[in-house]
Amino acid sequence: MERDLKLLSVGIGIRSFGAALYNPFLALFLYAVLHVGYLEIGVIFVGVGAIQLPFGLAGGLWTDRVGRRKLIILGLATEAVLTASLAYAFEIRSLALAITVASIGGALLSATAAAFSAYIADWTSGSARTLSFTWYRIAYNAGFSAGVAIGGTLVAIVGFSDAVASASVIIAGATVFVLVLLRPSPFDLALRDRTSRPVTVERPPVEARSLGKSLSVLARDRVALLVASALALAWVTAGQWNVTFALFAHNKLGISYSLLGIGLALNGLVVVLGQSATTHGLLGRRHTSIAILGALLYAGAFLLLGVSALWLLFPTGIFFVAVLILSIGENVQTIPTSTLPSNLAPPGEVGAYNGAFNTFLTAAGLAAIFFGGAVLSAVPNPLWEWLLLILPTIPAVLLLRVAGRRIPITMDRA
Repeated sequence: MERDLKLLSVGIGIRSFGAALYNPFLALFLYAVLHVGYLEIGVIFVGVGAIQLPFGLAGGLWTDRVGRRKLIILGLATEAVLTASLAYAFEIRSLALAITVASIGGALLSATAAAFSAYIADWTSGSARTLSFTWYRIAYNAGFSAGVAIGGTLVAIVGFSDAVASASVIIAGATVFVLVLLRPSPFDLALRDRTSRPVTVERPPVEARSLGKSLSVLARDRVALLVASALALAWVTAGQWNVTFALFAHNKLGISYSLLGIGLALNGLVVVLGQSATTHGLLGRRHTSIAILGALLYAGAFLLLGVSALWLLFPTGIFFVAVLILSIGENVQTIPTSTLPSNLAPPGEVGAYNGAFNTFLTAAGLAAIFFGGAVLSAVPNPLWEWLLLILPTIPAVLLLRVAGRRIPITMDRA
């Protein structure tokens, strides 16, 4: 793998370690310490996330015009500063300040997210691109696994605000690491001189395109919009892993904070140890078929949780089995989700396509949070809760099958 992609992976691993010290426990903090209800938690997360939606697409267009490396550094530096501000908000227990900081930070981070994917795409193509995204994901989850394993204990010992403050220092370290060591991508270099042609990848010179032209290309690409819609529907179910899962496991299965932290760490560990084997095992298969398999794994694991809670069947054991299945589903689903946007993008629009897909997935994540909170509040039967929450998997699978027949095999092959 290209040296700079290895460095980017290390940097994102450091950043992930810092964020995981507190982020997986955020909903629990709001519920237990600030006494925010299930539905209100959903409203807060949806409200903060809704602000991000236009910035995701704008950031994708921005990264095709400003460059990848600049936005990567801007994103990391912004996150470090705003995480420190969030620590102060939690120290004084100001929900209003926390929401304000999270809103600003989410918007800026959303605007820089496409730069990470575009940077990887600049150096790679074909199966090499799939594998590079795999190692990036492994590094992210290695940091997540270590961070969440420590985070549960750290929150219990020093308190939530100090854990968040520690995270800000670590994310600042990731920023410095990337600033010092990461070189511009071939696209970044071509952007400096529009007459040059990168010789390390098969990519035409960077052309000056108006924002209207880029948006028009996106709007006319029915196949890309179909894929984005299908992945978004799948994420409405898969996104229950982010908030609903922790609330359900703790409050309805009786899983303690410590066991929850271990379970989340297991998720990161399965990715670290299993993502490479999963990717190699699926190389050559269609991305759309891989996405269907991932969606079904998520649905099966969530149903298992509902059955366990309904009949109180081995809750701790089922919890860990579900985490394992969800983690395998994540290993599978991340392959098409990370790679397909760049594969479908025309030359010069890689950032725009990644930004557009990020916007679709962000919207789906917001829907997942609100949907999950509403179902937890309104449906007393735990099995019916999860039966309702996995319903979006059905249209997602159907749309992915349709998309698989329309995408050229060279673009759809992992």
